[in-house]
Amino acid sequence: MPHTQKPAQVGATIAAIDMGSNSFHLAIARVMENNVQILHRVKQRVSLAEGMDKQGNLAPAAMQRGWDCLAQFAQRLQESQISAVRLVATYALRQAPNRHDFLAPARDILDAPIEVIAGREEARLIFHGVSHAEELNEPTLVIDIGGGSTELIIGQDGEPFQLESLNMGCVSFQDRFFNEGKLSHKRFDKAIVSAQQQLEPLLERYRQQGWQATLGTSGTIKALAQVCQQEFEKPVITRKSLEKLVDKLADAGHIDKMGMEYLSDTRRPVLPAGLSVLLGCFRALNIDEMRFCDAALREGVIFEMANRVPQASVCQHTVEAMQRLYHVDTQHARRVADTACQLYRAQPQHDEELEELLYWSGQLHEVGLALNSKGVQRHSGYIIANGNMAGFHLEQQQLLAFLGRWHRKRLDDCELPSLQLAKPTTLQRLLICLRLSVLWHLGRRHRIELPEVEWGKREVRLTLPTPLADDALLLADLEQENELLQTLGWELQFR
Repeated sequence: MPHTQKPAQVGATIAAIDMGSNSFHLAIARVMENNVQILHRVKQRVSLAEGMDKQGNLAPAAMQRGWDCLAQFAQRLQESQISAVRLVATYALRQAPNRHDFLAPARDILDAPIEVIAGREEARLIFHGVSHAEELNEPTLVIDIGGGSTELIIGQDGEPFQLESLNMGCVSFQDRFFNEGKLSHKRFDKAIVSAQQQLEPLLERYRQQGWQATLGTSGTIKALAQVCQQEFEKPVITRKSLEKLVDKLADAGHIDKMGMEYLSDTRRPVLPAGLSVLLGCFRALNIDEMRFCDAALREGVIFEMANRVPQASVCQHTVEAMQRLYHVDTQHARRVADTACQLYRAQPQHDEELEELLYWSGQLHEVGLALNSKGVQRHSGYIIANGNMAGFHLEQQQLLAFLGRWHRKRLDDCELPSLQLAKPTTLQRLLICLRLSVLWHLGRRHRIELPEVEWGKREVRLTLPTPLADDALLLADLEQENELLQTLGWELQFR
């Protein structure tokens, strides 16, 4: 424990799907001895973030476009004899309250789980892709402008030093500042200033970190690099070129009058918004020029599948870093994690991924002690829910936060999160395993024999070891826990 996921074998054909806010991407690759060979790339504009309501819900038409695209991808995957596929979703599905309305049919179409990843995890994977495509021998700033979010990463030699994801992109800015296709200096000024405002909280940190080179990735920056080449004969994107382009587009007055027929019909409508975001980055971070890199999120997913670093190792590294940051008693945390997993494995059926998450929840259940011993479970839940957890997708992080929040004390207000990862009853079983383990090791108890465990439909039966059968304090704790679990409709029996 934890289980280490094996890398894809040499010669295997693998695939990654990136469900972005503007476009969906499919990459198919062959695993080589010391590299990955990209065999096929498909990109389709879906505009999933287009038409979101004020609450951020996905529009029915946008969801249908997404399903239609995934059906085409599914057919391509069947034809290619894929041995493994990984599906990741970003900003639009990260933000949408109704994301499960889209994800359930999408899973049926692809017959595979979909990971909705957090913004900083998206940034990490983008950098992972770039660092395998380029030799980053010096500190490098990488900027990726998507449909709904923009990621900014500083790193070198495959190691990211700073990771950030901001809620601004070419689709969201198009809806907000350039609706109906109208262009003007006033609209550009508002959009660029808005981008600069979003960058303000990270400026000091990024300037202190410093960088020597700047790379841009994904469709928006690729299109702007093409424009700089065609309009200004510049092999790189420069700040001066972007400023000139703003003037040119503002003078055009409308998207239909921009010209630039060399751009695709799907890219032109969102170019002014993407330009505003990028120029905001150039101004705020004092960037003079940027070079385009063709690798991005989907390549990062592919390279991680092919295994330069197994995902389980990335997760374990994240957990260990959080333990150091919050001064966790690691020996005690490991005992709690191990016991929780033993209780979980006593069930007739158990899932390896969920067991792995249960193990990590045990490792992290006391991070809240660093804030205050009173209400530690609330603090732990908050820290886990809001932490930068590289390697974990959004639902995994939500599950860890849920277990951390409710690992002890009353359950009166306990609400089960709506997750595709685990059914409500399964969530309760995981929580019971962690709570019983925490109880078993109260007072840092160790070297004590574990009880025999039997799971019923809504009850847990413990047979206590002989030396503990007369432990009045333990029996009182178990009786109290039974009363608390009854709030969830469970019964704890012990003898």
